[in-house]
Amino acid sequence: MKHIVIIILVSFLPSILAASNVTEKVVKCPKGFKLYERVPTDRNKNTKYWCMQVVENEDVYDRPTARSVCLDYDAVITTVENQKELDDVNALIRKNNKRVAVDGVFNPKCRAFADWRMRKFGGLCAKEKELFVLEDDHTDPSFIFTKWTGEPPTASDKYKEKGDDTEIFTIAECLSLHNLLALETKGNLKDFLCGEEPDKQVGEVPFFGVLCGCPPV
Repeated sequence: MKHIVIIILVSFLPSILAASNVTEKVVKCPKGFKLYERVPTDRNKNTKYWCMQVVENEDVYDRPTARSVCLDYDAVITTVENQKELDDVNALIRKNNKRVAVDGVFNPKCRAFADWRMRKFGGLCAKEKELFVLEDDHTDPSFIFTKWTGEPPTASDKYKEKGDDTEIFTIAECLSLHNLLALETKGNLKDFLCGEEPDKQVGEVPFFGVLCGCPPV
């Protein structure tokens, strides 16, 4: 019996030694980015780790500019997925007393007036569902779409082209995390008119940066 036991132990010895030499891969973010752990879901492409940074730039009210700013860091424009991420971004917002551009564009499927009305009844175009859609698929928007201030779309603009009496309407198609001090509210996800510089004369809060995200290295 003693010899049998010895043979069994020796047969498992290589596996035991191999297991002891396995080292867990260290997850790191690019310089300047902070690592966040997420719950993998179908809506965030099963993302467990995500790196984020607010990159400072005052011209990110223009969405192509915002995308370009993130691209310079090999990142994409992104948004928060949980309370920890939101708290960190809001700490910067309070410090700078300005707002941050985040991922989210108005859903083309929701342009019809009937679709806007249906959002009141929890349809596809409800603000908690798909009134806005994300460009990046590493973030589940379920959390942030419960943090609205106001009833989107909250801004619109009307104008006429020179020599044409046709009235053209634009709507707020981009998203930002707004200045909490200015809004005095717990929810600070707010839409704004893409490409239109904030008008300080009517109390619009300027931008100080855009939230960029990328996978860990």
